[in-house]
Amino acid sequence: MGHKVQVSERFITDTIDGVYIPADLDACFKQIDGFWNDSTKTEIKNWSEDELIANTHFGFGMWIRNNWCLWGGSRLSKHFNDLGIFHPDDMSSIILTSYHRYLNGEDIRLQQQIDHHKAYWLVMQEPERKSYPKGVYRIKFGARMLYNLKENNMPGCVHIQTNSKTDDTWIYDYHFGWKKLTIEEFDELKTAAPNQIEELLSKLFNKNN
Repeated sequence: MGHKVQVSERFITDTIDGVYIPADLDACFKQIDGFWNDSTKTEIKNWSEDELIANTHFGFGMWIRNNWCLWGGSRLSKHFNDLGIFHPDDMSSIILTSYHRYLNGEDIRLQQQIDHHKAYWLVMQEPERKSYPKGVYRIKFGARMLYNLKENNMPGCVHIQTNSKTDDTWIYDYHFGWKKLTIEEFDELKTAAPNQIEELLSKLFNKNN
């Protein structure tokens, strides 16, 4: 295609800047199958999903985001938008995770992946001022602690106050709510490993309730 693709065309055309744009995940798999030889596929097959995302984020993952026009818009980005996924990093993560499962003959569990990425953005949002505890008017959240819920592996995030002028520090968590922590409680939370956070939050929020 020798002409510049117009904005309205980007979401339907099969080629942008000379690069074929897959329409959906199955088409992505076919393209990636053609990109990688058998030895590369064997190596990737033996990686964990976390290793795959970490090892490809700034390499092949970036190639996907740039060349399949997930930032600028394409029929593939529109496909993900229709599924409720809007960030290109999430799109490339779903593509690569799904391809890994496809290579290993597993169910790609697409809806579960979509739900996980949606939940991530939900828990990462700072609370609105109207939800602040009574008598609290200005809170700066300058730190976060991420973890996964043990029951369903969905993400959680503790937002930590960084402008406290007292010995107490407010925290907010989408799953648990608001809590004012003493110095001792805050120190315990700060030193907790990610797999200990949910249990510690349960203990802190049930304390004196």
